[in-house]
Amino acid sequence: MRPKRKRRGNSRYFLFFVLILLFVGVLGTGIYMLLTNVSWFDVTTISHRGNAIIPDSLITAKVKGCYSQNLFALSSAKIRKQFSGIARVKELKIKKKLPSHLELIFTERPATLWLKSSCGNLFPVDKEGTVLENYDGIAKEDLPIMSVFLSANQLKPGTKLHNRSLQKVLALHNRITAEAPDFLPIISEYYIIDNTIHIVDARHGTSIIPSAKDLAAQLKRYQFVLDNGNIDSRSTVDLRYDKQVVVKEGNI
Repeated sequence: MRPKRKRRGNSRYFLFFVLILLFVGVLGTGIYMLLTNVSWFDVTTISHRGNAIIPDSLITAKVKGCYSQNLFALSSAKIRKQFSGIARVKELKIKKKLPSHLELIFTERPATLWLKSSCGNLFPVDKEGTVLENYDGIAKEDLPIMSVFLSANQLKPGTKLHNRSLQKVLALHNRITAEAPDFLPIISEYYIIDNTIHIVDARHGTSIIPSAKDLAAQLKRYQFVLDNGNIDSRSTVDLRYDKQVVVKEGNI
């Protein structure tokens, strides 16, 4: 009988593979520790862009603690947390540029309407009905107004409003945005009477009752009649009739 041959090589290759893994792990940890402790990469410059409504001073105040921190050791999650309570922030991208530059890129959540509270103050809301911040109390955005019987305490930034009238107006406004965007600058106000939405023409003060179907076509018909007819500013224009513009004297 021939003697059995001993198996060689398998255990040797396995040990060699483990040693390589250990070496790579130690090397990677060493490089990381070196990069996160070298002063060459301490933050000296912080820039930001994309903010139109959020004040520069607010952003600067929130990230001033990042100066002199190591760029590699700086936590992006912690920076995002600084801005998580601001309803205006839709998205925040953080870029680390070697050797020492931190850049913040903001995407703001745009407002759709101004809500006039029961006290007469204005609060911006987005297309979904979330209340946004209005810094300095200045109405910087040219948006339609809608009056609501809500107090300032009910209109705190970040609050999602489920007011039925508001949601109905937002649905119409979003339709106009999608189907007839050229008409948006003409709208100064929305109001509801007997569960019917009225649009106020910013140029003439005319009250418009929009149609449920063929909205864009009906708004164009209204514009044509307005440009070529004699519609009194106190009139109500009803667009709910198929391919017709019905003018009623006086506001309903």
